[in-house]
Amino acid sequence: MMKRLFISIALCALSWGAWAVDMQAHMGTREAREAYSQYLEKQTAYYTDTYSPDALRALSGDDLFGALNTLMGSTCRIAETRFSYNNLRSQYKYVDKDLNQSGYIIGYYDGCSMNGTWDSGSTWNREHTWPQSKGADKSIPMGYDMQSVRPASTAVNSDRGNTPYGESSSYYDPNVVSINNALYVSTNLGSYRGDAARVVLYDYIVYGQAGSYKSSLYNGNAQLLGKLGKSGVFESIPVLLKWHMTDPVSLTEMVRNDGAANYQGNRNPFIDYPELAIQMLKNVSGVTTYTVSTTGATLWPAYALTLKDGFIAYLGTPDNRPTEVTVTGATGKYDKESGRLTITNVTGAVSITAVGAEALEQTADGKRAIKTIHNGQVIIIKNGKAYTTLGTIVGDLR
Repeated sequence: MMKRLFISIALCALSWGAWAVDMQAHMGTREAREAYSQYLEKQTAYYTDTYSPDALRALSGDDLFGALNTLMGSTCRIAETRFSYNNLRSQYKYVDKDLNQSGYIIGYYDGCSMNGTWDSGSTWNREHTWPQSKGADKSIPMGYDMQSVRPASTAVNSDRGNTPYGESSSYYDPNVVSINNALYVSTNLGSYRGDAARVVLYDYIVYGQAGSYKSSLYNGNAQLLGKLGKSGVFESIPVLLKWHMTDPVSLTEMVRNDGAANYQGNRNPFIDYPELAIQMLKNVSGVTTYTVSTTGATLWPAYALTLKDGFIAYLGTPDNRPTEVTVTGATGKYDKESGRLTITNVTGAVSITAVGAEALEQTADGKRAIKTIHNGQVIIIKNGKAYTTLGTIVGDLR
C-alpha cells in the first residue's frame, strides 16, 4: 500500500505557473466559470428548438427520456466505423484536459493529473463506468463511447473491477478514493459520486429504452431499471439521484463534455442541465420527490424537484450572490461567499427565498448591464439584448 502511494504521488506530480485552478471545483463557482466559460456558447448551439432547455424541462418521465434519446441518436456519431476502443487512447489528451498543464489529463475517481501520452497502461488505463461484463463490451459503441469510458490511473482502475456503484456493503463508492491532486481544495467538496451517476444516466438515454422510445444505438443491456442491485450497475435509483444531486457538475466534467462532443458529436445533458435527471426518473418505484421553488435569485442547477436527501446548488452569479437566504421544508445552509446552498433533511415542499440586489455592472461604454443566469447559463443583458460571457448574442428581449 505504501509503495502504491509513493508511485501514485510520483505519477501525479506536476508543475504549474502563477495561474492554477482546482479541476474539481463545481461549475457554480467563480473559480470554475472564470477558468472555463467556452461551454456556454456550445450549450446554446446544441440545445435548440424542441430540445431547448425550457422545452426539455417541460417534459418528464418517458417523454423526457424519448426527447433526450432522439437528440442523442441524431447527434452521436460513435457507430461510424472510424471510432473504436483503441482510438480513445490518443484522444483523451484533447478531452480530459488538465487546464493547469498542457498535455496532461485528469484521472477518474482520484483527480490525478497524468501525462496524456499513452504508455501501454503503465500510468493510466480506460475505465468503463458501465462495466464491459454488464453490457458495455469494448467491441461495441457503448464500450468505446468517449462520454462513458474515462481514463483512470492504473491502480485506481483495478480496484473497482465490475462492482456496481452504491453505499451499502458489496458496492463501490468513489468516495473511498482520496482526491490525489496538489491543487485540490477540500472546501470545494470535490467528489466523483456525481460523475459516475451522470455517466450511467447518459448510457441509459443513449443505449437504453423507455416505453416505445429507443434509437438505432439501442443495446438491450443498457436498461438501467433492470440493472439495479448487486448484479447490476447501481445500487438503486434513489442512491443514483442522491449522488447526482449532492455532487454538482465539476470543471473536469464540463471540460470533458465539450471535448467528447467535439470527438463524437453529442453532449451529456445531465452535465449541462442536471435538473433533468430527477424529472426523468421521478415516477420510478421507490423515488419520492418534493417540489422546490426559488424566489429572489436564480438557482443552478435549476431544480424544481428534490429527494429527501436534498441537493447542493448555487444561487445567483459570482458577481451577484444573495446576502441572505431562508429555506422552509428542509434544512438549508448558505455560504454567501461561494453562493453555495446545501439542502438536507427534506420534509416537505422546499421554498428558497433569497434577499440581495441584482448586480449591475458598468460596461466599457459607460452603460449598465445586468448579469444573471437563464436556462442554466450566465447571460449578460444590455440594451435589450442577451449575450453570453463571450459576447455572442443569444436573444433580443425588445
